[in-house]
Amino acid sequence: MLALYEEAAITCPGLPWTVLAAIGTIESDNGTSNLPGVHSGANSAGAEGPMQFETATFAAYDEPVPPGGADPPSPYDAIDAVYAAARMLCTNGARDGANLRAAVFDYNHDQTYVSEVLSLASKYE
Repeated sequence: MLALYEEAAITCPGLPWTVLAAIGTIESDNGTSNLPGVHSGANSAGAEGPMQFETATFAAYDEPVPPGGADPPSPYDAIDAVYAAARMLCTNGARDGANLRAAVFDYNHDQTYVSEVLSLASKYE
């Protein structure tokens, strides 16, 4: 997953790979969790896959299919999910480091979550 976080972050100048890694760690223990929604189905909030996307949100950021991704894109495919997360963060403030806090807040509308992601990301640097 580390290489995947690094590769996906490159697609968004200013997005640290550490933020993707922190989100992946918090959401699914980097895809290793067996909680509902990580490998199939959805959790109680409707989130799916290792980056825990809601269906409509994933659909908004799942294209283009990255090299090695599933076709059609799947929120359960780690490659698709991490690249979609990078696209979402980039669109919502991470590009050029413009507003990383806002980008993470858009990912999950919870200030505690934002603080947790950014704190964990700083430990990975």
